[in-house]
Amino acid sequence: MIKTTPWSGGTDEEYETQHFGFGSQRLKIAVRQMVEQKITTGVKDMESYLQESLDLNETDKATLTRSCDKLIRLYCERAGPSLAIIDEEIERVLKIPQNVLLPEDEIHLQDMSDADHEKLKEEVAALRKRVERGALMEALLTAEEEELSTVEKVCETAKKDMDVLDLLQKHTEGSHSVKTIQSVTEFLCASVPFLKKSDENFIFG
Repeated sequence: MIKTTPWSGGTDEEYETQHFGFGSQRLKIAVRQMVEQKITTGVKDMESYLQESLDLNETDKATLTRSCDKLIRLYCERAGPSLAIIDEEIERVLKIPQNVLLPEDEIHLQDMSDADHEKLKEEVAALRKRVERGALMEALLTAEEEELSTVEKVCETAKKDMDVLDLLQKHTEGSHSVKTIQSVTEFLCASVPFLKKSDENFIFG
């Protein structure tokens, strides 16, 4: 008559049974059966006492039996909230922590550890390859960037050289005197960093 959840087993129940010899589900069912049995036995003993101590006819005995059966159901119904509290305490006491390893599972742990170790080694090797590829790509990009920078500098210098030659050719082809060419060249030398004073003296020495 007391409401009882049927036994369903499961991993937790199996693990508790390995450790304690019984699981929380079986214990909760057993407690309910015990409480219901105590209630039934107590009320029936009272019924027997009343029937023996009182001079009852058959009608009164039947009425007493019905009343005692109702009393049993009432007690079982009222026991529900208290049994729910007992269930919580049973689950708390019998729950196996996640970090507890039973002797029966140690051999499986060794197998799992080996497998996990191999998997970890594979992951580390793959990670090392990714890091090496990333470092190589970074080195290539850096070298390419430096090469492009050098090319830009060479192009810039060549452009300045062409500007100098264009101006020299322009003044040479005209009616300007050598003095004018020298003046223009000195101006250009001052604006071009790679032409030093010694180079200027060489040109017009």
